[in-house]
Amino acid sequence: MNKLETWAHVALIGLGISALFAVLDVGQNLFAPILLALVVGVVMSPVPDTLDRLGLPKSLAALSSLLIILLVVAALAFFLEPSARRLSSAMPFAIDEMNSLIVELKHQLRGLEDASKDVAQALNDGEAVIEPAAEESAGAALPTVEDALFMAPAVLSQIMIFVGVLFFFMLTRDEVYAWVARRLAPDELRLETAHRLRAAERQVGRYFLTVTVINSVYAVVVAVAMAAIGLPSPILWGIAAGLMNYILYLGPAVMVAAFLLAGLVVFDGAYSMLPAGLYLTINIIEAQFVTPALVGKAMQTNPLLIFLALVFFLWLWGPIGGVIAIPLLLWVLVLSADIKAVRSSLVASKSMEPASS
Repeated sequence: MNKLETWAHVALIGLGISALFAVLDVGQNLFAPILLALVVGVVMSPVPDTLDRLGLPKSLAALSSLLIILLVVAALAFFLEPSARRLSSAMPFAIDEMNSLIVELKHQLRGLEDASKDVAQALNDGEAVIEPAAEESAGAALPTVEDALFMAPAVLSQIMIFVGVLFFFMLTRDEVYAWVARRLAPDELRLETAHRLRAAERQVGRYFLTVTVINSVYAVVVAVAMAAIGLPSPILWGIAAGLMNYILYLGPAVMVAAFLLAGLVVFDGAYSMLPAGLYLTINIIEAQFVTPALVGKAMQTNPLLIFLALVFFLWLWGPIGGVIAIPLLLWVLVLSADIKAVRSSLVASKSMEPASS
């Protein structure tokens, strides 16, 4: 009977988790901006804390922090928009170059002349069919004016949810942590639990502040390196490398593929491998030496857990999930460690009560 109850509890928990994932998937437009705002509020917590120490009222500190975050996002969007437009216009040429490279490699892999002629004829016949489909898919990928007007209310509502949740979270963080502490700890440990929650927030915030400084220098190094070898738009490549470096493992892998494609389009021969090889060298130095030395081992976690969190949230919410995954994972891990410490201290205090009496 005990085993049956255990399996029933396990099945009930599994059903509850499945239902939670289904709700998160269906309610993406609501839950994604809310969770993103909470994660951004935790990551940016050093900003309102600094403004509080300067003597600003909480409401003014929260509003100033929100304006700083929005200005940074707007500046990035304004700065990247021209380069992104040039990149999107160059994509058809890059795809054609990649198709030509694939055709050439297929020809070289064929040893017999007759077989190579047959393959060339088949490829030529296929190009006539594939090219219109590629053009059609490229055209379909670009949203029309009607699509933009149809999507505008949903996008604006998500932006309003994100801004509202972010502002009120930064304004009422102390009250939020006090409310959580009342639910997690007994009366005698509520204050300690609230302090530990704030400490966990500060730890995650300091971690991402350090990572932001590292990624900024990383972006400059990549941009200088790409400019030195003559790759067009080196500033865009540097910014893209810095931003993608926040997405551990998957981000650098995407950038290696992008630099490989750019090298094949821009350069000829073995020199076309130089951008990807140079970026990979810089990334290895940063990941193996710079970041561990500056961040330390306090915030390191299992690489498999990080990868699974990235894959899950990318599958669940797409790019927003990729942004949320790592900060949310670290936040949960630090909070769980602090909650365990609070409970351990509670158990230790209770076990010492008879001895003291």
